[in-house]
Amino acid sequence: MRLSVIGLWVVAGLLNSADSVLLNEGRPPHAHFADRSVYARSLPEVFGYSGSLYQPVYGPPLYPGPIPLTAGPHPINAVAILKPDGTGSEDPQGVITLVQPHPPEGPVFLSGNITGLTPGKHGFHVHVSGDLREGCKSLGPHHNPFLVQHGGPTDPYRHVGDLGNIVADEGGVAKVQISDHLISLAGSQNVIGRGLVVHANPDDLGRGGDTESLQTGNAGKRIACGVIALY
Repeated sequence: MRLSVIGLWVVAGLLNSADSVLLNEGRPPHAHFADRSVYARSLPEVFGYSGSLYQPVYGPPLYPGPIPLTAGPHPINAVAILKPDGTGSEDPQGVITLVQPHPPEGPVFLSGNITGLTPGKHGFHVHVSGDLREGCKSLGPHHNPFLVQHGGPTDPYRHVGDLGNIVADEGGVAKVQISDHLISLAGSQNVIGRGLVVHANPDDLGRGGDTESLQTGNAGKRIACGVIALY
């Protein structure tokens, strides 16, 4: 049984007053799932960060409320060592750590510094591949398992890999402090082994009014990249 993204938005309003909503109440039982109910549940809150994502589940909701900080699996830690693409005059590099306290649910926290950038905004994305044989070029497009258009980090429809922009100061240093509810370090939206890329231009977050905006955000050339790996 499939639940479309549109279907989940229909029940989103109901979820404002409940942690889960029974979707198949009053419907005839499915031939293959006669003893199972289908719910939509909101992803739990962690450290005060609330999500706007909803997920179909069978049977009783896995998490009837926010996950206690003392419960659940151990945190997962990952790192991406970013190096310059080597095809331009810029020399950006840095180390980004990723931590997910309660995988596979809840936010992933990204932090670190990237140096050698031109001042201003730079697109920052997870790309689908971890292949560096041709430098940043062979990392493929944005990680987009749901086949939707490009958007900003807070948009309801966006690539999983759409992390928006980082901002470099006048000294060319970007201090990265991002929390994101869509990427994960485990489960179906796992980004381990995928590429993390810094672009030359700002990401217009899908609002540029052209086809390229809906694919890449017009973020331009890939100037630094690395592969997200466990540690």
